Amino acid sequence: MSNKLFQKEEANYRALYGKLFSGLLGQFGAHYVSEIEDAIQNSFLKSLKIWKQKSIPYNEENWLFIVARNDLLDQIKNKQKQNYSVSFELFEENQITDNGKDLRLQTIIFIASLSTIAPQAKVIFILKNIFGLNIAEIHGSTFLNQEAIYKSINRTKKNIQQEFNLNSVEIQSISANPNTVKTVEEILYSVFNIGFDSFIEKKEGIVNEDLCLEAFSLARVLFNQYQFDSTSNLLALFCFHSARIPSKIDSGKLIPFFKQNREKWNSELYQLGFNYLKKPETVNKFYIEAVIISKYMSKPIFILNDWNEIVELYEIMQRVSSSPIIKLNYCFCLSKIGKTEQALVILSEIKKELPNEHTYFNLVKAKLLKEVNPAESDRLFTLIMNNSSQKIRREYLLENELIHI
Repeated sequence: MSNKLFQKEEANYRALYGKLFSGLLGQFGAHYVSEIEDAIQNSFLKSLKIWKQKSIPYNEENWLFIVARNDLLDQIKNKQKQNYSVSFELFEENQITDNGKDLRLQTIIFIASLSTIAPQAKVIFILKNIFGLNIAEIHGSTFLNQEAIYKSINRTKKNIQQEFNLNSVEIQSISANPNTVKTVEEILYSVFNIGFDSFIEKKEGIVNEDLCLEAFSLARVLFNQYQFDSTSNLLALFCFHSARIPSKIDSGKLIPFFKQNREKWNSELYQLGFNYLKKPETVNKFYIEAVIISKYMSKPIFILNDWNEIVELYEIMQRVSSSPIIKLNYCFCLSKIGKTEQALVILSEIKKELPNEHTYFNLVKAKLLKEVNPAESDRLFTLIMNNSSQKIRREYLLENELIHI
């Protein structure tokens, strides 16, 4: 979609894909997940052919929805001819014309509530069908093998189809219980992090702002509907991170956190983060992480006592989350208070929890080994450089050799 006609469509592609998928899923049911995917892809391909010759329609989303819907109906007709048990007449009579309602959050809630699907599989499926990432992009963002991602998506589709068969799904009427809200929060958290630190090779920067914005927007809808303190703290975390986006890249270069121009930070988002920040009754990962980043942002220079506070916060966070990424950050902070040996022991323990040659694991380890084992540090640094496909990251590593926050 490089043609100028498609600049707007390119910017909104991910949101459009998710809206189309959610709308068709709500109208036709979970049994037709594969056909819905094909219909959406066909509608975008058709738009490429037609919109080059004619002007872009006034309501692009509605145009795409109608084309995708007609394509899906054709697929259902063909299946009916092959003796598939489907009431095509029902769909013919149920001509829904109001496509303006955004059902993405409701669809995420629906997927999140399915007990037959593993948490990681839910994230992968939602990344593709709600946020419009392709297999290669999901691979670049999650470090999962492309074949494993493809198989995971197909398994999820089969699980959904088997569970619901030809039964309809009232997406709009689905309500989330506390456990489902927790799962949705984790999904939006993952999506935002993927956008905030994108490893997609074709992107000039390292932030996929569209992906961050979509996760942020849906988290606000989730909070408005259910008013959970955990969601409010998730929004606080999103605000603090989003406030720094304008300063992460300067003149095409990635800028380390403590070297960023703080005048470029979005002060409104920064303050909004504190408005969303709510001390929970029980320890909450999003609250602690939001507090940590707010402390980073409040002081341009850290002294030993500041790092001690951050270490204590990471120790608290590990009581509620076993994430190896949290442990990586903890190890980096331990080195800042002179506990490098302890950090290296922990690194050796969490290595098996991460994919081979995990970028940030090797970065942290290379940094910790810089003084005690410079040869191994250089080897790891070279390995990172050789495996990095993004020019901006390679240049950053060459100029700084620092761990980014």
